[in-house]
Amino acid sequence: MIGSRLRRMRLAKGMTQRELASPNYTHAYVSTIEAGRRKPSREAVEYFAAKLGVGADELLTGRPPDLAAKLELRLQEARHTLSGGRIEEASEALRAIAREGKRFGLPRIEAKAEEGLGLGLERLGRPEGALAHYERAEKILKKEAPTALVDAVAGKARCLHSLGDVRYAIHVLESLLGELTRQKLHDPDALTRVHAGLVYSYLDAGLYSKAAESASELDQLAPSLKNPLRIAQMHMTVARLYLVQGRVEDARRSLQHAEDAYRLVDLKAEIGAAHLARGYVLSREGKLSESREQLEKARAIFEETNDQDNLIRTLPELARVERLEGSFNRAQVLLERSIALMGESDTPVLAWTHRELGLTLAESNPRVAEKHFRAAIDLYERVKQAVDIAVTYRALGDLLRFRGEHEAGFEAYRTGILALEAHL
Repeated sequence: MIGSRLRRMRLAKGMTQRELASPNYTHAYVSTIEAGRRKPSREAVEYFAAKLGVGADELLTGRPPDLAAKLELRLQEARHTLSGGRIEEASEALRAIAREGKRFGLPRIEAKAEEGLGLGLERLGRPEGALAHYERAEKILKKEAPTALVDAVAGKARCLHSLGDVRYAIHVLESLLGELTRQKLHDPDALTRVHAGLVYSYLDAGLYSKAAESASELDQLAPSLKNPLRIAQMHMTVARLYLVQGRVEDARRSLQHAEDAYRLVDLKAEIGAAHLARGYVLSREGKLSESREQLEKARAIFEETNDQDNLIRTLPELARVERLEGSFNRAQVLLERSIALMGESDTPVLAWTHRELGLTLAESNPRVAEKHFRAAIDLYERVKQAVDIAVTYRALGDLLRFRGEHEAGFEAYRTGILALEAHL
């Protein structure tokens, strides 16, 4: 490899073998290297590189000295393009970066490009395809330090979570955390990424004490963070736990910090996520008009940026606000659109949307409402969400009793309690 590269560079400079070799080496030595019969010493490489006017590493690898920096810049540009909703344009750029990273032996660049491709597919609501890219990035980085793996593993965990496998998502994150601890790699950015993913998954799995432990770790890491993205991700995650604990004001402060950090790097889709979370908080406080304002901002950003994954989370939340204000028809339209976007999938979000549609139709069309409640229960059972199973059975019981089917309603209550007791 170095032989052919040496010959190509020599000819480009218009030099003979003797001119390149003189005075320290012989033309025969150069000839054997170019023919691939001999590997030059480091000293010889540095000598020939100086004669050719290139760096020794460029002669050894063929990699221009500024290539890594240029690819890093292109990665950042692609990330902004992706966040702005031009997903296909960003993906094309990321595929080219991945090829160059692989060609020139830059595994971290190649892996970052794969992670970007995964994020693009997540935004399009295609977690299976995204998972393949994150696993590819993880494989590329297998010889790197565990700190280099955090974004790939966090993305992998998100996809597993979206596909309903919350327990495995927790397993992959805990495994990486264990490796970081074992190797005593106290990297605040890496630890923040892992603990942020764990809080999210622990909450959905009903492991509230573990979620609180990871949130406590995030609080301790916060003063050491420099990366605005990590700061924003931390605040978004801690806000989610605050909501579960009923600490609404703390959640609102964390969400404002998250939005401020995202604005520093001008990531539109991430700002939309902050609006979504704030809308969620406001609706739980009963401030429905303010909640709608935040959710409409989130929806506009997600539609502009083609962020389907977050759009299908925003529509049911907006529909819930419409339902609580008595706008049942508008709520139904939003929910049916969200279900159509999700298609056939076993996800908690689809289950939640079916339950919300059941609540929306409970008075106007109880038969159809019952079908949506049962669809939600079936989905929640597949993803083992015990608390949500119980909540949905309660809604189904209320509906059945409203229709005069009292025994069936009580049976629904009992089934929901049993589903919950099995996980206590």
